[in-house]
Amino acid sequence: MSERSNTIGEELLALRSKQNGRINPTDAVKWARKHTKSRLHDALEWDDAVAGERYRIWQVRALIGAYVLDVSTGDRQFISLTIDRSEGGYRPLSEVISSPDLREIMVADALAELERVQRRYQRVSELQEVWRAADTVRARRGRTKEPAE
Repeated sequence: MSERSNTIGEELLALRSKQNGRINPTDAVKWARKHTKSRLHDALEWDDAVAGERYRIWQVRALIGAYVLDVSTGDRQFISLTIDRSEGGYRPLSEVISSPDLREIMVADALAELERVQRRYQRVSELQEVWRAADTVRARRGRTKEPAE
């Protein structure tokens, strides 16, 4: 593979394992570390202080979802809405559900996330009924699917 391929995607595809055809993220990082003129190298954060801080923030997000739960049901107690993402933060789910405006944002966020999942798994025939149900909800809300990215 040349040091400066056309796209990051091409570089990642070239790193597929000959044994199983998979792309191993650990191996991709090792390759990018050695190939400093590659697009993959350029796309990664190499400043350990910055990368470490981003990773710790990601870890806290995962911990909020895993450990801040309703004791009786095991359900999440906090949710991150798109309107909060620029500053960061999680709102109590009970507050979101009880506010018509926040609830509307939560439903729109959920449908947008479902659309991303649908694009990823569109060809899975076992899920066609799920996609039809989502389309029904969107139609009831007067909204169509977002165009594919």
